Amino acid sequence: MNHHDFINKANDVRRKIPSPIMLQAFEMSAKTLSFTDAAKALSLTQSAISHQILGLEQFLGVQLFERVRKRLQLTRSGQLLLIRLTPAMNALETAILETIASQAVPHALRLGVIPSVASKWLIPRLGDFYGKHPDITVNLVTRLPFNFNNNSLDAAINLGNSRWPGAQTDWLMGEETVVVCSPEMASTTLKQPEDLEHVTLLHLSMRPHAWTDWAKAANTQLLDSSRGPRFEFHSMVAQAAVAGLGAAVLPRFLILDELDTGKLVSPFGPLVQSAESYYLVYPPANIGMPALQAFRDWLLGQASQTR
Repeated sequence: MNHHDFINKANDVRRKIPSPIMLQAFEMSAKTLSFTDAAKALSLTQSAISHQILGLEQFLGVQLFERVRKRLQLTRSGQLLLIRLTPAMNALETAILETIASQAVPHALRLGVIPSVASKWLIPRLGDFYGKHPDITVNLVTRLPFNFNNNSLDAAINLGNSRWPGAQTDWLMGEETVVVCSPEMASTTLKQPEDLEHVTLLHLSMRPHAWTDWAKAANTQLLDSSRGPRFEFHSMVAQAAVAGLGAAVLPRFLILDELDTGKLVSPFGPLVQSAESYYLVYPPANIGMPALQAFRDWLLGQASQTR
């Protein structure tokens, strides 16, 4: 490939993205509906804002603003761009800040973790870790699926099996699921497995077969395990059960607080071992990171106390 071919190929793959100042000028103008206010916020002149907006409109080939009774308004194209642009700008800003933070704090660990595990199990224990390692910062990321290819994470706690292509895995703990409901439901309508056909079954969207798997392991017949409402997060399912909306199958270690306080009860067994377990997953090259070494040792200790 000669020099000209290389330049042409680079131009072919170059992203079709206008300049950042154009996008900032548009976003601020769209939110304030005022070139004057946008200019003040960005420390630019009004003419500079107008120039950037005009350049963006020419770049896109659409009109973004219009004057209606002397007031600035977004066109339909402008509204669509604002809706899509703001999340992208927020994500870009987060990426920049995280990069700066990783340089400013060399003892930082970017950890992916399932939201329910983060809120119900990991975060309540992090105070112990910080007490032992005050120089290390653990930044939690709950965006799924976890991805090591773009170098946005140093490690992750995830549910699955030991086969993670291109990654090292440390087994943390298994998972036992249990049927739970409110104390009132347990004392009235749900006293034995056969009563399940008379109560509403609550479901976690990401685990559509939880009831079927539990019934199979418990040798219990469920007439229709697909009936009942679905919820996106463990916390929603648990709260629905606390509110008496129905019965749920949930990982026991994620509802220990509710069981200890009596907000939830398990009217009958058995505890059913899930097919998958929780693992600490990380690229093999990261094992030399001091922050990961310290966190790994601490995490394995915490997991052994939970089993």
